[in-house]
Amino acid sequence: MEYTIDHETAYRYPQPVSESYTVVHLQPRTNLRQYCTRYNLSVEPGARVFSYLDRFGNDVQHFAVMPEHAQLRIIARSHVVTLPTSGGEIPHDVDAARLHADPLVSELADYCASTPYVALGPEVTRLADAVPAAADDLATYFLAAGSFVHDAFTYRSGVTDVRTTVADVIDAGAGVCQDFAHVLIALARTRGIPARYASGYVFRGAGATLGAEASHAWAEAYLPPYGWVGFDPTNDRLVDDGFVLVAVGRDYGDVSPTRGLYRGVDPGSLRVTVAVDAAAAEQ
Repeated sequence: MEYTIDHETAYRYPQPVSESYTVVHLQPRTNLRQYCTRYNLSVEPGARVFSYLDRFGNDVQHFAVMPEHAQLRIIARSHVVTLPTSGGEIPHDVDAARLHADPLVSELADYCASTPYVALGPEVTRLADAVPAAADDLATYFLAAGSFVHDAFTYRSGVTDVRTTVADVIDAGAGVCQDFAHVLIALARTRGIPARYASGYVFRGAGATLGAEASHAWAEAYLPPYGWVGFDPTNDRLVDDGFVLVAVGRDYGDVSPTRGLYRGVDPGSLRVTVAVDAAAAEQ
């Protein structure tokens, strides 16, 4: 599939602020499953944009706006080509021995431990035990856990926010894609499966797809010999060429689309608009 993505973030301040500093994770990754052929980031008021590659391999931009300003607009435009998954095979028959024998496992400790958003505790263990799948086949368990999260939790905005932890989501029984991804990551890690948070976009297509009008999130598990396998618990589906990956990390805190600070007194307001369009089939 071929996509164009427009992602605009607008901050407005009640009174002009003297300076602001911002870090963004908005550039789609290039890997064996997708190619980012074009990416442009513009900032209003104008600012010099710097880039670096973070510890997770994400392309990150940062900038400072020093003149006094009452609003800040960040506009990211991307063109991405995604490739279909090979053969459509559903991962299966991955046991702990195969996982531990994989040479990359020693490098994945960050994706196995508790993190600020994904704290592993008794409530997560109880939830993991309720997943209707045997834990010995790690691939089958991960997929079943994704469907379990989809069925056990209600998708509802306004119940959680960007600071909500897994324990909070379990207590509320509801949340949005960020929360669903965190819960699935927690269930996987509890069973010894390396799991990471993935942020990006999902194309709406012909059906009803939750999260298609904003930044989206899902979970990825490392399952040899398949490598990183993505599952979207919000929409109860394996990640395929309808998804565009932007960044990966231990949890949301590593890959938030925008974060920063400004020098001012009053809190500002935030508006985000996202449009993901597919190229015509004949193209």
